[in-house]
Amino acid sequence: MDIRTKRLVLRRAKPSDAPDLWDVFCRPEAMQYWSELPHATPERTQEMVDGLIALEADAPYFVIEYQGRAIGTAGYWQSNEIGFILHPRVWGQGIGSEMLDALLPLGFGHCGFDTIVADVDPRNAASIGLLTSKGFVEMGRATRTLQIGDTWVDSVYFNLARANWETP
Repeated sequence: MDIRTKRLVLRRAKPSDAPDLWDVFCRPEAMQYWSELPHATPERTQEMVDGLIALEADAPYFVIEYQGRAIGTAGYWQSNEIGFILHPRVWGQGIGSEMLDALLPLGFGHCGFDTIVADVDPRNAASIGLLTSKGFVEMGRATRTLQIGDTWVDSVYFNLARANWETP
């Protein structure tokens, strides 16, 4: 299932995405709030892409394509938990907002979720701002929830209930 917006295509991963996604996942600035360290080799990114390709055909996790190139990934994992990462070159251009406008109807509609949740590093002001602009509400915080390399990071938890979501 592909989702098309004005500027984006959210689609299944394919082997040829690995070089473009390597350019995202090797960047410290892109990975500073992700769940692992920047990829040290293109082979690590290829492993990730292979894992995305192996997902079931209807799994709601996508490669984000913009101007013919893969610029990140987004979707639902662990059921109703949304996650996303974008190439720094597209930050501040409304790509994240457009992506969420496509993914929220999928979550509440096709997937049938009553709530959509997100776990965000509290230092990630951009993602927090994006989520709250779409109606997500902070539900709590926890310390030392994930160890990335030698560093422990905290979490802020967000929730968007179907009843509080307005279809765009």
